[in-house]
Amino acid sequence: MKKLLVLVFVTLISTSVFSTNENPSKKEIRAKIVTLLGNPKFTLDNEVKTIVEFTLNNKGEIVILNVDCEKTQICDYIKNRLNYKKVYSSLNQSSNGVYKIPLTIRNK
Repeated sequence: MKKLLVLVFVTLISTSVFSTNENPSKKEIRAKIVTLLGNPKFTLDNEVKTIVEFTLNNKGEIVILNVDCEKTQICDYIKNRLNYKKVYSSLNQSSNGVYKIPLTIRNK
């Protein structure tokens, strides 16, 4: 009987640990995006400011909705590097929302 009680207790604890989903903060998301973008292989005349609008689906993937920039090369680079890249294992359906993050791309 004691073993059964311990088994039930361990099962309840492990179930509650695995049922919690990640709810990332904006700083965590921004850090992941900067890491995914890396260093572009093209050169720029001056720095380019963009606003990336995206959401996170329930699989933990970035889904690009809009990239607001003047140069199509940069827009395509951002979309190719970020769209449907997995950044979290899974997300709670209620945590999904539309995020807007300003980015500045410059030569190093």
